[in-house]
Amino acid sequence: MCFSAGASFAVGVGLIGPGYYAVKKTESRGMLLFASTPLLFSFHQIAEGFLWLSLTNPDFASWYTIALYGYSFISQPIWPIWTPLIIWLMEPDKQRKKILYYFVLIGIATSLYMFYCLINFDISATVENHHIRYYRDFPNLHIAKPFNFVTIAITPFLSTLRYTKLLASAMFASLAFTYLFFTNYLISVWCFFAAILSLLVILVVVSNRKKEVLPSQV
Repeated sequence: MCFSAGASFAVGVGLIGPGYYAVKKTESRGMLLFASTPLLFSFHQIAEGFLWLSLTNPDFASWYTIALYGYSFISQPIWPIWTPLIIWLMEPDKQRKKILYYFVLIGIATSLYMFYCLINFDISATVENHHIRYYRDFPNLHIAKPFNFVTIAITPFLSTLRYTKLLASAMFASLAFTYLFFTNYLISVWCFFAAILSLLVILVVVSNRKKEVLPSQV
């Protein structure tokens, strides 16, 4: 499997339309951030597209730092809080919402730590075997990784809204696949897959448009 600037740009630009559609179809304020997730992935992939160019084309070398930190700001401090927050905001079940609140707190702590590391310690990227590999000189990263996993991969399974478990399962399967076959390139490759799978956000939004949303086991 080969990735490139073209692939990142194609996915990034391709998500703008669906992301806008998801936002337009949203009837609930609580679901607005969730609906805009494809747009965040769009920016994420476009940033990595420019990073690809900076690493492979000398004419774009000056873009390296901007693209690296633009991509890393989302992948490091944003996703750990974004995921539990959007699930918590749109959850209609009061008891489940109370549980999700603790995941939001974990996400806040994790995001603050990752943001601190991002601005105080080194991060770099290089192209290896047609993939981008990120190197993070962050202290205690082995402790932060499990919290990242819980907030990003586990939290969506707690939602009671229709088809959120389908979205969560697809994301989790892509994460497991990436970890098994692209371990050294997990940050780049899984975010690429997750960006494509974020199209399922539209299904969730459209299926939960009624004002009174009933919990579902789907």
